[in-house]
Amino acid sequence: MSKIGLIIKREYTTRVRKKSFIVMTLLTPILSSLVILIPTVLANSENQNHKVVVVDATHSFCGQLTNTSTVNYDYGYCNFKIDQVRKIFIDSSKVTVMYIPPSEQLAQIELYSKADPGDIVISAIQFQMNNIIERAKMKAENLDQSMIDKVKTSIGVKNVVNNEVANSTYNLALGFGCAILIYFFIFLYSVQVMRGVMEEKINRIVEVIISSVKPFQLMMGKVIGVGLVGLTQFVAWTVLAFCAYTFAAQYVQKQAVNPDNYKQEQTMKKGVPGQDGSMSSTTAMASPTARNQAMVSAFTSIDDNLRNTNWTLIIICFLFYFLCGYLLYSALFAAIGSAVDQETDTQQFMLPVTAPLILSYIVMINIIRDPHSTMAFWFSIIPLTSPISMMARIPFGVPVWQVALSMGLLIAGIFGTIWLAGRIYRVGLLMYGKKVTYKELGKWLFYK
Repeated sequence: MSKIGLIIKREYTTRVRKKSFIVMTLLTPILSSLVILIPTVLANSENQNHKVVVVDATHSFCGQLTNTSTVNYDYGYCNFKIDQVRKIFIDSSKVTVMYIPPSEQLAQIELYSKADPGDIVISAIQFQMNNIIERAKMKAENLDQSMIDKVKTSIGVKNVVNNEVANSTYNLALGFGCAILIYFFIFLYSVQVMRGVMEEKINRIVEVIISSVKPFQLMMGKVIGVGLVGLTQFVAWTVLAFCAYTFAAQYVQKQAVNPDNYKQEQTMKKGVPGQDGSMSSTTAMASPTARNQAMVSAFTSIDDNLRNTNWTLIIICFLFYFLCGYLLYSALFAAIGSAVDQETDTQQFMLPVTAPLILSYIVMINIIRDPHSTMAFWFSIIPLTSPISMMARIPFGVPVWQVALSMGLLIAGIFGTIWLAGRIYRVGLLMYGKKVTYKELGKWLFYK
């Protein structure tokens, strides 16, 4: 085995055998899955209603607000004075007093509580109050509600790209997710290369190693070895994510046919009815069956998008931009690690190296909003920013010539960066006790 191969094997095996690597590889997809599953499970569990005591100074809204899965209205104090009601419930953290002030042009209501009821409760109250006031105003203007409902129109948009139906929201999420993964992978493992070089230099281990191998061989072995660790972790996360998605699909299917949902729905129907004796649309939509139907519909839409995605293209591009972006930045980080004696000295050199990486992360939001803009094009072509920027554009469809140009320039950038980093690495590796400056680094580039 070649000397570079031995270094790669050493860097790879020492890192993948660490307990921290194994634990994080297993826990990261599990924690990510829990972030998605826990809200879904909680959304399908029976909600506890938040009690809202209504005090109506206008004497027009009592009985008109309908109970929902999150709010339970109490009209027993509707005609009381607000100060009296506030004193009664002053120590209750689960009760909110809603005061409707006397006003000809009602524009604001007041909520009094010991603990913040939360945005969900406030939004539910605001939604119903707006509807009630709108209906009252339309009635005052002799407008027929049924006619208004007929006039209201909701236009759907079918986005067909290259004779295939596309979902821009899904493409945005996919591009954003891939770009974020590349950003963190490049940053995380490039820093590991830098710290590994620094540890060997500070502990004088490198003086022994350098007697057997060339500095360039040592640098490339370390860079490739750590890169394979990142690739291994990515493959493991992909497999575990697929298993988690399969489990989530089975859970959604079981919830869709869960017989307990019917019992919960019948219990909810015993709540406060509407003025016509029937359940309101708000309550119906909050029923377990409706919530499960919405969940199944959303999951089906996601599943369809996943099946229609060109995963071959996504995976190939992801691996290319991850590996090439990592090689480019890790070589620069290795040069930084060889030039300093302490980790605190790395800050002055890390800023210009990480600035393009951070900048591409910042502008990524604008890129996924307009993936074919001039800014998106140039950021996806420049080697220092293309790994993140181009990966954010790929799901939206990028001309082949732009992808080829981006990949070609990135490969050229890697060779140039490795040459530049290698010149600094071979000198800085054995340089001790000297405060390094940018001027000094410039001199190292031309040492023979």
